[in-house]
Amino acid sequence: MPRPALTAEQKSGMRRHIRDAVLRIARRRQLEPNDVRGWEEITIRDVIKEAEISIGTFYKYFKDRSELGQFLWLEPVQGLKSAMQADFDQTENPDDKIRVLLEHYVRFSIENHRVFRGAFLFVRPEDQKPTETVPLKDDIFYTNLCTALEQGQDCKIFRSFEVHEMAQLFWAAIHGSLSLPANLDRYEFDNPEKIAANMIQELLSLVAVSKECKA
Repeated sequence: MPRPALTAEQKSGMRRHIRDAVLRIARRRQLEPNDVRGWEEITIRDVIKEAEISIGTFYKYFKDRSELGQFLWLEPVQGLKSAMQADFDQTENPDDKIRVLLEHYVRFSIENHRVFRGAFLFVRPEDQKPTETVPLKDDIFYTNLCTALEQGQDCKIFRSFEVHEMAQLFWAAIHGSLSLPANLDRYEFDNPEKIAANMIQELLSLVAVSKECKA
């Protein structure tokens, strides 16, 4: 008789078991959050030995090492979204709401360097399709950006523009200000935090109603 299919709870339990094995390895090797190279050197062989599972079991729950990495980063990324949402909801002015979102994004990249590199700077090989495509409207960072931009237009403090296009431009700009120094670290860029702070100012200036219009 065929084995009964695993329940969602059983699948989730095994994925957490494998994740915990990775974290135990990291603790033994005394890896710090910013030790990117150290984390990259944890192999699938290391993981299955620590978790006491077969290679077949590993691939039953994770497509590859990259998917395992995404699972490892799920909790801190969710923490980012929760903190970002709480501060966004408590802020009234549209321009302040945007600043809150962008500053959370920047702070997360600085304080969670390893997670940011793995979850936000990962470039999927061209021959590897994503496991799932998520619409932009399902991401709270993006939808909150749109909400704040729309509110700014309603209040007449932001000029006229297509909101969804501008939200993507904002995301691309703040992400680029953080990823460029990381990806091209052979160049002597300014501190990413400084670049990002300047980028936030420029982005808010981009959408603001000009002084001439206010007059």
